[in-house]
Amino acid sequence: MKNEMDLTRMDERQRLSWLLANRATLFLVGLCWLAMIAWELIHQRLPLFLVVMVPVFAAVRFVFFMLYTRKGVGS
Repeated sequence: MKNEMDLTRMDERQRLSWLLANRATLFLVGLCWLAMIAWELIHQRLPLFLVVMVPVFAAVRFVFFMLYTRKGVGS
């Protein structure tokens, strides 16, 4: 299964940079998510949807990880 790194013919250095950029993006999105929760709490609103979605996204990521691990994707 080809990914964007294969399609753009990245070398190993570029692949590592791409993966590090993806990780940094995830951290930034997480910080924004936490800021949105804090914003709602500061304005005395219960951010129920935002809080509930944190474990939901974690569960979805875990399910995909298990599926990809079982298929042997990437090896």
